[in-house]
Amino acid sequence: MLRKAVKFLRNSLLEDFGYPASLINLVREDSGLNRHLVEYEKGIGAFEIVRWNDFGNLLSEDHFHRWRLSGWTRCPGAYHNYGSTSIVREDLLNLGTVIEQEQWSSEIQEIDGFSGSKSELHKFKSTDAMVVRNSQEMINPVTKEKLEENLRWDEIRIISRERTTDHFATWEWDGRVFLINSGGSHHFAAAKYIAKRLEIKVPLSGRYVTYGINQVAVASLRRDFEIFVMSWKTDHQLGFHKAMQNFEATYYWKALPRPYTEQCAIFLPKSEKRSAKVAQVLHEAGFQDLGKYLKALGSPLAARTSSRLEAC
Repeated sequence: MLRKAVKFLRNSLLEDFGYPASLINLVREDSGLNRHLVEYEKGIGAFEIVRWNDFGNLLSEDHFHRWRLSGWTRCPGAYHNYGSTSIVREDLLNLGTVIEQEQWSSEIQEIDGFSGSKSELHKFKSTDAMVVRNSQEMINPVTKEKLEENLRWDEIRIISRERTTDHFATWEWDGRVFLINSGGSHHFAAAKYIAKRLEIKVPLSGRYVTYGINQVAVASLRRDFEIFVMSWKTDHQLGFHKAMQNFEATYYWKALPRPYTEQCAIFLPKSEKRSAKVAQVLHEAGFQDLGKYLKALGSPLAARTSSRLEAC
């Protein structure tokens, strides 16, 4: 008991003089707090793409949290002189970009996946693999007549309808082109499979949407904050908050898009000395720099994607 009391007093004195003792101890003792983003292997489903373009305005959050940063700061008179705070950040709200082309032309071999299917899209690495596994009757025999039969399937709305909500989409950090479809994935994949083997080009056209990251917004956020990825499981959340409370350092937090729901982004204002000291500790401990990660999403893959599409 005496040892704990001495340690508490020592840490309190150190923190009064600008040394984040509680945080340093937490980082040393709990390696699970430092949890980097893992790039999961993806199949051919558009739903598997991480929606970084929605990071500032996640639908999973309530309206209050979507367009602002919530956090904690030194607040004399509050519990332990530490109280909740929030700020509006237009750059965070405008982090995602959307570019639409009403009439975009392509060829069937350029389509890499779908938004919906009766098959479990996450299990397949290509549309060919899906149709070979689940729809042999649609690709045998490999003939022009079989190709035309598949292309006539009414549920391939991007071909069969003049007006349709079906369209094409790309997320710049992924680079692939998806058919955002209401049906017909197997017949479409079968037509693509046969056309490739017969060396027949099948032209496609329709609305095309490109989702990206606003690098001006990223630069704005990075100018004002150090941004880190951190585990946000309950015990980690409470431990980090307690350490920040002891140090009376300002921090803001933001939920991350799926599948990173057990992690969060921590925003530390560069203008505040104690927050900057926390950032230094996290950098030295190897916590992931989310600002740098978001900047990398905008280059050079986006340029390669753009060149690929222009060549179609």
